[in-house]
Amino acid sequence: MKTIGVLGGIASGKSAATHVLKELGAEVFDADRAGHRVLEDPVAKEEIRARFSSAVFDSEGNVSRPKLAAIVFGDSAEHKQALADLEKISHPRIGEELRKARNQARERGVRAFVVDAPVMIKAGWIESCDHVLFIDASRESRLKRALARNWTENEFDIRESAQEELDIKRRYADFVIPNDGDLSQLRDEVAAFWKKQIATSSS
Repeated sequence: MKTIGVLGGIASGKSAATHVLKELGAEVFDADRAGHRVLEDPVAKEEIRARFSSAVFDSEGNVSRPKLAAIVFGDSAEHKQALADLEKISHPRIGEELRKARNQARERGVRAFVVDAPVMIKAGWIESCDHVLFIDASRESRLKRALARNWTENEFDIRESAQEELDIKRRYADFVIPNDGDLSQLRDEVAAFWKKQIATSSS
Protein backbone atom coordinates (compact mmCIF):
# COMPACT_ATOMS: atom_id res chain seq x y z
CA MET A 1 0.00 0.00 0.00
CA LYS A 2 1.28 3.44 -0.97
CA THR A 3 0.65 6.46 1.23
CA ILE A 4 0.05 9.70 -0.67
CA GLY A 5 0.25 13.17 0.84
CA VAL A 6 -1.55 16.07 -0.83
CA LEU A 7 -0.18 19.60 -0.37
CA GLY A 8 -1.07 23.00 -1.79
CA GLY A 9 -2.06 26.50 -0.87
CA ILE A 10 -5.44 27.61 0.44
CA ALA A 11 -8.14 26.85 -2.19
CA SER A 12 -5.61 25.27 -4.54
CA GLY A 13 -7.84 22.27 -5.23
CA LYS A 14 -6.46 19.76 -2.74
CA SER A 15 -9.93 18.48 -1.88
CA ALA A 16 -10.82 18.08 -5.55
CA ALA A 17 -7.61 16.15 -6.21
CA THR A 18 -8.23 14.00 -3.15
CA HIS A 19 -11.75 13.26 -4.39
CA VAL A 20 -10.32 12.06 -7.73
CA LEU A 21 -7.88 9.79 -5.90
CA LYS A 22 -10.78 8.38 -3.91
CA GLU A 23 -12.72 7.69 -7.11
CA LEU A 24 -9.68 5.85 -8.44
CA GLY A 25 -9.68 3.54 -5.42
CA ALA A 26 -7.73 5.27 -2.67
CA GLU A 27 -8.87 5.52 0.91
CA VAL A 28 -8.72 9.07 2.28
CA PHE A 29 -7.89 10.29 5.76
CA ASP A 30 -9.34 13.79 6.22
CA ALA A 31 -7.37 15.46 9.02
CA ASP A 32 -9.81 18.37 9.23
CA ARG A 33 -12.67 16.00 10.02
CA ALA A 34 -10.48 14.21 12.52
CA GLY A 35 -9.74 17.60 14.07
CA HIS A 36 -13.46 18.23 14.43
CA ARG A 37 -13.81 14.92 16.25
CA VAL A 38 -10.98 15.92 18.57
CA LEU A 39 -12.96 19.01 19.56
CA GLU A 40 -15.73 16.65 20.72
CA ASP A 41 -13.43 14.50 22.86
CA PRO A 42 -14.18 15.14 26.57
CA VAL A 43 -10.54 15.15 27.66
CA ALA A 44 -9.48 17.40 24.79
CA LYS A 45 -12.36 19.76 25.58
CA GLU A 46 -11.16 20.11 29.14
CA GLU A 47 -7.62 20.84 27.95
CA ILE A 48 -9.02 23.46 25.58
CA ARG A 49 -11.09 24.98 28.39
CA ALA A 50 -8.02 25.11 30.65
CA ARG A 51 -5.98 26.91 27.97
CA PHE A 52 -8.55 29.12 26.27
CA SER A 53 -11.28 29.47 28.96
CA SER A 54 -15.00 28.86 28.63
CA ALA A 55 -15.21 31.80 26.20
CA VAL A 56 -14.55 29.43 23.27
CA PHE A 57 -17.50 27.21 24.16
CA ASP A 58 -21.13 27.64 23.13
CA SER A 59 -24.17 27.49 25.38
CA GLU A 60 -24.38 23.70 25.00
CA GLY A 61 -20.82 23.15 26.17
CA ASN A 62 -19.35 22.45 22.76
CA VAL A 63 -16.22 24.08 21.36
CA SER A 64 -17.15 26.96 19.06
CA ARG A 65 -14.83 26.67 16.08
CA PRO A 66 -15.36 30.30 14.97
CA LYS A 67 -14.53 31.58 18.45
CA LEU A 68 -11.46 29.35 18.63
CA ALA A 69 -10.36 30.36 15.13
CA ALA A 70 -10.51 34.04 16.09
CA ILE A 71 -7.97 33.34 18.82
CA VAL A 72 -5.54 31.07 16.97
CA PHE A 73 -5.44 32.61 13.48
CA GLY A 74 -3.65 35.92 13.09
CA ASP A 75 -0.27 37.59 12.71
CA SER A 76 0.43 38.55 16.31
CA ALA A 77 2.70 36.64 18.69
CA GLU A 78 -0.34 35.89 20.82
CA HIS A 79 -2.15 34.31 17.87
CA LYS A 80 0.86 32.20 16.96
CA GLN A 81 1.32 30.99 20.54
CA ALA A 82 -2.38 30.16 20.81
CA LEU A 83 -2.21 28.13 17.59
CA ALA A 84 0.86 26.27 18.85
CA ASP A 85 -0.92 25.47 22.12
CA LEU A 86 -4.00 24.19 20.29
CA GLU A 87 -1.82 22.02 18.06
CA LYS A 88 -0.21 20.46 21.14
CA ILE A 89 -3.69 19.33 22.13
CA SER A 90 -4.98 18.29 18.73
CA HIS A 91 -2.06 16.96 16.67
CA PRO A 92 -1.20 13.90 18.81
CA ARG A 93 -4.85 12.83 18.83
CA ILE A 94 -5.25 13.34 15.08
CA GLY A 95 -1.97 11.51 14.52
CA GLU A 96 -3.23 8.52 16.47
CA GLU A 97 -6.40 8.43 14.36
CA LEU A 98 -4.22 8.62 11.26
CA ARG A 99 -2.04 5.72 12.39
CA LYS A 100 -5.06 3.52 13.13
CA ALA A 101 -6.79 4.38 9.86
CA ARG A 102 -3.68 3.61 7.83
CA ASN A 103 -3.14 0.27 9.57
CA GLN A 104 -6.76 -0.70 9.00
CA ALA A 105 -6.53 0.25 5.32
CA ARG A 106 -3.40 -1.85 4.92
CA GLU A 107 -5.12 -4.84 6.53
CA ARG A 108 -8.02 -4.52 4.09
CA GLY A 109 -5.63 -4.55 1.14
CA VAL A 110 -6.28 -0.96 0.06
CA ARG A 111 -3.96 0.02 -2.79
CA ALA A 112 -3.38 3.65 -1.74
CA PHE A 113 -4.00 5.69 1.39
CA VAL A 114 -4.29 9.47 1.05
CA VAL A 115 -3.41 11.90 3.82
CA ASP A 116 -5.37 15.14 3.38
CA ALA A 117 -3.92 17.41 6.07
CA PRO A 118 -2.94 21.09 5.77
CA VAL A 119 -0.59 20.64 8.76
CA MET A 120 1.04 17.49 7.38
CA ILE A 121 4.55 18.97 7.35
CA LYS A 122 4.31 20.69 10.71
CA ALA A 123 2.91 17.59 12.40
CA GLY A 124 5.54 15.31 10.84
CA TRP A 125 3.01 13.06 9.13
CA ILE A 126 4.60 13.70 5.75
CA GLU A 127 7.52 11.47 6.73
CA SER A 128 5.31 8.41 6.30
CA CYS A 129 4.25 9.32 2.73
CA ASP A 130 5.59 7.38 -0.25
CA HIS A 131 4.47 10.11 -2.66
CA VAL A 132 3.63 13.77 -2.13
CA LEU A 133 1.49 15.71 -4.61
CA PHE A 134 1.59 19.50 -4.74
CA ILE A 135 -1.55 21.03 -6.24
CA ASP A 136 -0.22 24.11 -7.97
CA ALA A 137 -2.53 27.07 -8.57
CA SER A 138 -1.84 30.79 -8.84
CA ARG A 139 -2.81 33.15 -6.03
CA GLU A 140 -5.34 34.72 -8.39
CA SER A 141 -7.08 31.41 -8.97
CA ARG A 142 -6.98 30.44 -5.32
CA LEU A 143 -8.29 33.78 -4.11
CA LYS A 144 -11.14 33.61 -6.63
CA ARG A 145 -12.15 30.21 -5.27
CA ALA A 146 -11.88 31.43 -1.68
CA LEU A 147 -14.07 34.45 -2.40
CA ALA A 148 -16.62 32.11 -3.96
CA ARG A 149 -16.73 30.36 -0.55
CA ASN A 150 -17.66 33.70 1.03
CA TRP A 151 -14.21 34.26 2.49
CA THR A 152 -12.73 37.74 2.53
CA GLU A 153 -9.29 38.41 1.10
CA ASN A 154 -8.07 39.16 4.61
CA GLU A 155 -9.33 35.78 5.87
CA PHE A 156 -7.60 34.11 2.94
CA ASP A 157 -4.28 35.80 3.75
CA ILE A 158 -4.52 35.07 7.49
CA ARG A 159 -5.25 31.38 6.96
CA GLU A 160 -2.48 31.06 4.42
CA SER A 161 0.04 32.79 6.69
CA ALA A 162 -0.68 30.16 9.37
CA GLN A 163 0.61 27.43 7.03
CA GLU A 164 4.06 26.72 5.63
CA GLU A 165 5.12 28.83 2.68
CA LEU A 166 4.22 27.42 -0.73
CA ASP A 167 7.88 27.05 -1.72
CA ILE A 168 8.44 24.81 1.29
CA LYS A 169 5.45 22.66 0.40
CA ARG A 170 6.62 22.42 -3.19
CA ARG A 171 10.06 21.20 -2.09
CA TYR A 172 8.47 18.24 -0.32
CA ALA A 173 6.56 17.18 -3.43
CA ASP A 174 7.70 14.61 -5.94
CA PHE A 175 4.76 15.39 -8.24
CA VAL A 176 3.37 18.84 -9.12
CA ILE A 177 -0.23 18.87 -10.37
CA PRO A 178 -1.24 22.14 -12.12
CA ASN A 179 -4.71 23.40 -11.30
CA ASP A 180 -5.35 26.76 -12.89
CA GLY A 181 -7.70 25.19 -15.41
CA ASP A 182 -10.97 23.33 -15.06
CA LEU A 183 -11.77 20.18 -13.12
CA SER A 184 -11.32 17.92 -16.14
CA GLN A 185 -7.69 19.03 -16.46
CA LEU A 186 -7.06 18.31 -12.78
CA ARG A 187 -8.75 14.93 -13.12
CA ASP A 188 -6.53 14.01 -16.09
CA GLU A 189 -3.35 15.02 -14.25
CA VAL A 190 -4.24 13.05 -11.12
CA ALA A 191 -5.30 10.04 -13.19
CA ALA A 192 -1.95 10.12 -15.01
CA PHE A 193 -0.13 10.08 -11.68
CA TRP A 194 -2.27 7.16 -10.47
CA LYS A 195 -1.72 5.13 -13.62
CA LYS A 196 2.06 5.56 -13.50
CA GLN A 197 2.75 5.32 -9.76
CA ILE A 198 -0.10 3.36 -8.15
CA ALA A 199 -1.90 1.17 -10.68
CA THR A 200 1.34 -0.51 -11.75
CA SER A 201 2.76 -0.82 -8.25
CA SER A 202 3.09 -4.28 -6.77
CA SER A 203 2.96 -3.11 -3.14
